[in-house]
Amino acid sequence: MKKRLSIFLMMCLVGAGLMGCQKDYYGKGQPFTMSTSKLPGYSNSEITALSQDNYDRFMHASYIVVTDKFGEVRKIKISPNIKRHEWDFSNLDNSGSFKNYLDENGNAVGKVGIDVSEHQGAIDWEKVAANVDFAYIRLGYRGYSGGGLLLDGYYSANMEAATAAGVPVGVYFYSQAVSYEEGVEEAKFVLSNLGEYNISYPIVLDREDPMVDDARTNDLSVEQHTAAAMGFMETIAASGRKVMMYTNRMYYSLYLDIEQVYQYPVWYAQYADEPDWPYEFAIWQYTENGEVPGISGPVDLNLQMMNID
Repeated sequence: MKKRLSIFLMMCLVGAGLMGCQKDYYGKGQPFTMSTSKLPGYSNSEITALSQDNYDRFMHASYIVVTDKFGEVRKIKISPNIKRHEWDFSNLDNSGSFKNYLDENGNAVGKVGIDVSEHQGAIDWEKVAANVDFAYIRLGYRGYSGGGLLLDGYYSANMEAATAAGVPVGVYFYSQAVSYEEGVEEAKFVLSNLGEYNISYPIVLDREDPMVDDARTNDLSVEQHTAAAMGFMETIAASGRKVMMYTNRMYYSLYLDIEQVYQYPVWYAQYADEPDWPYEFAIWQYTENGEVPGISGPVDLNLQMMNID
């Protein structure tokens, strides 16, 4: 380090007349500046902008940049062990009521869908069937504070009407398991309540941070969150059923060992014009404020990007 610094200072003195050599060296981790007064065609502001653009491109290619629930920006290294997607999101079609993805010939190749629960109330599934390719229906949930397992109040009604209307369906369960064993318990609850309905999509584990002070999952570690998720998914898979996980950008990035989760298909939630996620995902949930004939009030809209049914 001393030899390199001496050479640098000598060059600065010798070249002062040619370049102005306005440099400041303060040691490791400190600012380093260089005058660009003798570099025609570029201003300091232009170089700063180019540098920032290059930095942003590097960060996007190497890290998932996500803000946690406390407002802190976190940088998570992108795993080389998970397949990255190859989609070009300039091919997203936003011209209709639903987003879709276009192939090189301009044909829509995705499937549009919704996910619903008792919060949507009574649904006219005949009208819905004319507008969507698939629907996910909540089977049940675990209470985020008490921890009890409950069926969704509209589960049976939605399954009967949706399947009668010819809508391909899947079911999901909102989890608040705190251990592998509780994940297994939730999976068995789902399997015991599937009924005889024709379910053509994978069973989905929905894990999210409920963002409330008394949630039983608040103090779990990444290892505990991951174990709870794997308990559910491994149990469903062992039953011979297909399984998939749903959650949002923050939870996937900060709460899970993502390499374990990516043994199974992923349903990714990000409410944005286009998804900012490096890995492949089967379904993208892109809004919670969609409008669909037959449903009163807002509903989640989804775009299926890969064949999973």
